[in-house]
Amino acid sequence: MRSSIIMKSLSLVILMLPLLATRLWSEPPTPDIPALELKAKDGDAAAQFALARAYYRGLGVKKDAVKSAELLEKSAVAGNAEAMDGLGFLYTKGEGVHLDEAKAVEWFRKGAEAGWAKSQLHLGLMLRQGENIELSNEESLTWIQKAADGGLMEAKAVLGRLYFTGDKLQMPSPQKAVPYLREAAESGDPICENMMGMICRDGTGEQARDKEAAKEWFRKAAMRNNRKAQSNYAQILGVESPASPDRKEALKWLLIAMQQGEFTAEKTYKEILVTIPAPLLAAAQQAADEYLIIEKGKATQKESALPQPASPAVQK
Repeated sequence: MRSSIIMKSLSLVILMLPLLATRLWSEPPTPDIPALELKAKDGDAAAQFALARAYYRGLGVKKDAVKSAELLEKSAVAGNAEAMDGLGFLYTKGEGVHLDEAKAVEWFRKGAEAGWAKSQLHLGLMLRQGENIELSNEESLTWIQKAADGGLMEAKAVLGRLYFTGDKLQMPSPQKAVPYLREAAESGDPICENMMGMICRDGTGEQARDKEAAKEWFRKAAMRNNRKAQSNYAQILGVESPASPDRKEALKWLLIAMQQGEFTAEKTYKEILVTIPAPLLAAAQQAADEYLIIEKGKATQKESALPQPASPAVQK
């Protein structure tokens, strides 16, 4: 059981690089393109970066990854550390440039050495996840630690998850994970909240078992729609016990996790189905459906709030 949990958690760490890097491009409303173009032409590195982001996202201009990469390189050569990071990201994706891990590392390293915390994190992740470069556990951890020490919460979350699960370069060390996981969990990271729940449930090192604390961490992560936490919350509430006073709530969360494809929840549901009275199952299913409808609405609202390309009338 624990090994499958670790592998599922680890896959989230492996996906962290593109998820974090993409945030570079998700911020601004439609910019003043003519003004940016004038400044960029005059060699303004900040304007070149902003224009690159506009071309990447299609904000006020037609999407053009090649043009974005060209502008990013100009900005990066002029010393813009955020552009260095963005260019590294494009090399990891092969967008606007050829896919090239070595080039990605080169630009992430430039950004990292310039003090850009996201580049420090991205370099650290590349040095343990790359497929065609030399990996280094020691250097990777050094850079991720620098980013964490600089206050980047994503780096703290990565360290916590990495120490908790381990990977091909690092053995698990749950005790080392605790301070990073706790800080990231307290900032609202649902994966770290779930891991803190597991630590409080099982105990590790100086962290004694604490069922009530585990319940609270699982509940918080479950409310943020973390499927593994929903399954864990159902378990700790006593979903398998017909005598549990919280069985309806537990069953609701099990159904929510199961309907979103969480494997352990599906397995548990099949095992306990014969022990669930029909009225209890119907009530729990209704509560689960109501939750999922609300979550779907939130997701739709969030998607519609993302910056959209300007209308043709504006794109002159």
